[in-house]
Amino acid sequence: MISRRLVRIKALQALYSFQQGESIAQFQWPNLTPKEKDYFNETLSNLIESIQQSHDFCLFLLDFPFQLSQYLLEEQTLEKAKFYPDQQKIRSLGLLDRMPLIKYLHRAVTDTQRKSFPFDWSDLSAQFPGWYQWMQEWTFVQDMNIFDEPTFEQQQAFLEEFYANLFETKESFFDSLNDYYSGWGDDELYTTREIEKTIQGAKSNGTVPVAGSPTKDSEEIEMAQHLFLATAKNSAAYEAQVAEISDNWDPSRIAVMDLLIIKLTLTEFLHCPTIPVKVTINEYLEITKNYSTPNSSRFVNGVLDKLRIVMEDQGLIAKSGRGLRDK
Repeated sequence: MISRRLVRIKALQALYSFQQGESIAQFQWPNLTPKEKDYFNETLSNLIESIQQSHDFCLFLLDFPFQLSQYLLEEQTLEKAKFYPDQQKIRSLGLLDRMPLIKYLHRAVTDTQRKSFPFDWSDLSAQFPGWYQWMQEWTFVQDMNIFDEPTFEQQQAFLEEFYANLFETKESFFDSLNDYYSGWGDDELYTTREIEKTIQGAKSNGTVPVAGSPTKDSEEIEMAQHLFLATAKNSAAYEAQVAEISDNWDPSRIAVMDLLIIKLTLTEFLHCPTIPVKVTINEYLEITKNYSTPNSSRFVNGVLDKLRIVMEDQGLIAKSGRGLRDK
């Protein structure tokens, strides 16, 4: 469920956190001190948790329409209790409740979320009235209110547009999520794509394609741990390799984030035999554009290209599988 790029970003952040205040290249692997072992294990544990929270927050957002519908039903009850209730308002407040797909999504989230699920919409419920007012302004919401029983396809189209409007036009909604969950800025692209795929993949019989929470045996966490462990343990060797091909540059003068990205790339070159070299380079160049300095991408690309040529000439890069042996 979690993209490989996001896994790479999480591993990069873990490495950055791990080396704050001291260089991981100076660690004497495997003979770490008890303090270093504790620090290492804590960072690794935080890495795993960050990936699980990315999945959690995606589920959390998938459940938003249902949670909003419950608030609106409470408002509907209050309106119905008035001496002169507004029938049009009552109808509008029940719009989300008339969509079975929203209930299917809620059931899938409830069935999938882990016991230690860290997010709760009650923490943000004070903002529901304002968010409902946005909904009232959207033409597609007004159009949908005409239907007593919208078709399943109409429900899917509605929810896709609903999320698109929230994510693309409402900066304050983004800010609210960012204040609530510190990883939202990193997860946004992955999460919005996953929500769209989930809605499109849902079936009218109630089936919703939601993956379970990542575990220590899942592909995402195994990849993240592998990238983190291999990069940390080979950090000194990687720095020596970078120094050899970087004219007038030594690792101590390279921006911290640039050097970590280069090291992660080397891990994939040397220790991830099923990932094509070109894919690795392209992925980390895209990450560089978002997580390092404006000029970093060109520098990192130059270093990686030199390293690739040298390592391929030395026979150090061995890729297996269809289409992976081509340079």
